[in-house]
Amino acid sequence: MSRFEALNAQVLGLSVDSVHSHRAFANVLGGLDYPLLADFHPKGEATKQYSLWRDDKGYSRRAIIIVDGDGIVRQSYIIEKGPPDVEAVLSAVKEIV
Repeated sequence: MSRFEALNAQVLGLSVDSVHSHRAFANVLGGLDYPLLADFHPKGEATKQYSLWRDDKGYSRRAIIIVDGDGIVRQSYIIEKGPPDVEAVLSAVKEIV
């Protein structure tokens, strides 16, 4: 995460799972380098604002959303499967700063 911090960027995770679920998830991974935010109650409210909520599944799509310092979404894309391309995200952040 230090490469993002060097760009004055902050990485956050957002999930419709509870804080307790986030703690368990982080423990299984041996900790995380970024905070996880709980979009738990009302469930999915934040993800709905980014059009990521899936009514048919009861959870949100995985996505990368790049928001600038003024709160404007500059880029977003869905992660279909596998881990996100960190280098592509870094490049996108560099274009903004």
